[in-house]
Amino acid sequence: MAPGFSMDSVFDIISAVAYQLRVELGFILVFGFLWLAALLVFGKARPLDGTKGGHGRKSHQSGVHQTEQRRRSSLQHRLAPCSAENGTLTQDRLPLVMSVHSIDPAKLRDASWLVPQIVNRCRSQVQRALELYRVAMKAGAKLQQFETEDCRQMFSALVTSAIRVGQADEALRVLQDLQRQGPGLDMSLFTSATKLCTSKQLFPECLAIYDFMLDACKLEVNDKTVWSCLLFCAIETKSYHRCSFFFEQLRTYGEASSKDFSNMVRFASSTGEWELALKMLEDMRKASVEIDSIVYNTVLASCVVAEQVDAARKLLEQVVKDGGVADVIAFNTLSKGYAKAGRIDECCELYDWMRSLGIKPSQVTYGILLDSCINENQIERAAQVFETMKAEGCPMNTVLYTTLIKGFARAGQVDQATRIYEQMRTERTVAPDLITFSILIKANCDHGDLEVSLKLMAEMRQLGLKPDEVVFNNLLGGCVNWKQEGNVELAKSLYKDMISAGVRPSNATYSILIRLYSQCKMLDEAVDLLRHEPVAHGVRAEARLYAQLAQCCLRERQGRRAVEVYKMLTEHSTPTPAVHSSMLGMCIKLNMLDTGAEILSLAASVGGRVDARDAAALMDAAVKKKKPQVVETLRSAMMQLKLPVSA
Repeated sequence: MAPGFSMDSVFDIISAVAYQLRVELGFILVFGFLWLAALLVFGKARPLDGTKGGHGRKSHQSGVHQTEQRRRSSLQHRLAPCSAENGTLTQDRLPLVMSVHSIDPAKLRDASWLVPQIVNRCRSQVQRALELYRVAMKAGAKLQQFETEDCRQMFSALVTSAIRVGQADEALRVLQDLQRQGPGLDMSLFTSATKLCTSKQLFPECLAIYDFMLDACKLEVNDKTVWSCLLFCAIETKSYHRCSFFFEQLRTYGEASSKDFSNMVRFASSTGEWELALKMLEDMRKASVEIDSIVYNTVLASCVVAEQVDAARKLLEQVVKDGGVADVIAFNTLSKGYAKAGRIDECCELYDWMRSLGIKPSQVTYGILLDSCINENQIERAAQVFETMKAEGCPMNTVLYTTLIKGFARAGQVDQATRIYEQMRTERTVAPDLITFSILIKANCDHGDLEVSLKLMAEMRQLGLKPDEVVFNNLLGGCVNWKQEGNVELAKSLYKDMISAGVRPSNATYSILIRLYSQCKMLDEAVDLLRHEPVAHGVRAEARLYAQLAQCCLRERQGRRAVEVYKMLTEHSTPTPAVHSSMLGMCIKLNMLDTGAEILSLAASVGGRVDARDAAALMDAAVKKKKPQVVETLRSAMMQLKLPVSA
C-alpha cells in the first residue's frame, strides 16, 4: 500500500463516493433485481411455435394442417398469438410492429386469414385495419370468393369502426367496395351506419351514405328510427328540401315521436312556413304527444317572424286556456311582434295580461316596452315604464338605461337624457358603455353643448372606454355647430387626437371637416386636406367629397379653385353624371358660365359621362347671356361627348 494511506482512509474514500452516488447505485440495484426476476419467470417458458427458441418445431403444425384447422375453427379461435422471424409471419395474427406491405400476398388473398385479422384490428387499431384492407384489395383479394357471412362481418367491422373514429368518408368508400365487388349492402349495416353517424354528429356523411344506398342498392327502409335519424341530419345540415319526404316515410312506418315533431317545427320555423308549424302543433295534440315550451315558443316565433301577429295571439290564448306552458319567453315573443307592427297598446295590454297570470316580466320584457314607446315617440310613456320597472325591483342593466337615454335624446330632451345618465352613474352594478356615451355626445353636440360633449368623452376614457370613429365624428360635427372662435383649432386638435388614438378617419370625417373649413371660408385648407389626408391614412376618397368641395368653391365664386378640385376628382375616378349635374347646375345658378364650360371641356377630355339635359341647359344659358366664346367651347365639348347640339 502506498505510503500515507491506510485501510481506514481507503474505506472512508469509498464510503464518501458511495454516498455521493447513492441514487444511481440504488437505481442499478433495483433494475438488476427486476431483470433477474423477469429472467426467472419467463426464461423457462416454452417459446412460441414457429420461433427459433425451444428444441424445435412440432411436426404436426405443418402448413396443410394449419390451413385445414383455420377453415374449421371459428373466427375468434383464429385470432392466435403471433411471432415473426426475419420479417415473415409464422402464425395467424399480424404483429403490431410489422408493416402490412411486407405480408405475403397469398395470405392477403386468403379470406380465412384476412377476415379475422381485420376484425381484430377494428377493435382497437382502426387505421391499421383499414390499411390492411386496402393492401389486401391491391393484392388481388376477391370479395366474391369470400364466404358471405365472413365478408359481411368484415365490412360491418370496417364501416362501424371507421364511423366511430370520425372517418365516415372512409366508411362510404368501403361500402362502395362492398356493393361493387362483394355481396352488396344489406339493411342491417345501413341501419347501423345511419344511427352511428347521427350519434357522432356526422350529419352530411349520414346523408351521403343514404344517397349512395338509394342510388346503388335501392333497399326498402322500413325502420322508423332510420327515417328519424335522416330527418334530424337534414335539419342539422339545412337540407330542408329533404325534410318533408323523410317525415312522411317516418310516419309510414310508425308514429312520430315528440323529437320528430320538434324537428319538423324547427324545419317550418327555419323556412318561414308558419302554417306548417301550426299544423305540426295540431298533429301533436291529436297524437297526444307531449308539447314542451320550446315547441310552443318556436311556433309562436314563426308566426311573429312571418308578421302573423294575430295568429300568434290566438295560439298564445289557446295555450293559456288549455293550461299549457306559457312562459315569459312566449309573451316576449308576441310582444316583439306587436312592437314591430307599431301596436303599442297591444304591447302594454300583453304586459298587463302576463302579470295577471303571475308571470314575472323580465329585463327583455321591459326592454321591448321601452323600445316600442320610443319608436312611437311616446317618451312620457317610456319614462313611466322605466319607473314601474324600477319600482318592481327589476334588475337594471346598461341596455335599459341606454334605451331610455336614446328616447329622450331623439326627442330633443337632452336635459332628461343627462338626468337618466347621472342616475345610471349612481348604480354600482351598471356602467355606461360606448353606445351610451355616443348617444349623449351626439345629443349635446346637436344641441350646441360642445363643452359637455368633451367632458363626456373625458369621463368615457376614465372608465377605460376608447372613443371610436362615430364619437370623433360627432365631436367634429359639434365644432361645425358651435360657431365660436377657436372651433377650427379645436377640430384640428380632435382630428389629431383621432389619428393618435389609432382611429381611422372615414369619408364622413372628411366631409365634416370640409363643411367646417367652408363655413370658416378656409377653402385653401380644405383643398389641402382633401389632397393629402385621405391618401396618408389609406382612405379612398369618394367622388361626393370632391363634388362637395367644388360646390363650396362655387358658392364662394372661386371658379379657379372649383376647376382645380374637379381636376383632382378626375385623377382619382371618372366623375358620374350626378356629380356633373350638381356642378353644372350650380354654375348656371350663379352665372359662372365660363367655369361651367371649362368643367364640361375637362369632362370631355377624360371621357366623363354628362347628362345631355345638363349640357343643353348650360348651352341655353350661354346663348341667352350672349357669350359666343363660351358657346363655342360648349359646342366643341358636347360634340366630343357625342351630345346633341341645338345652338
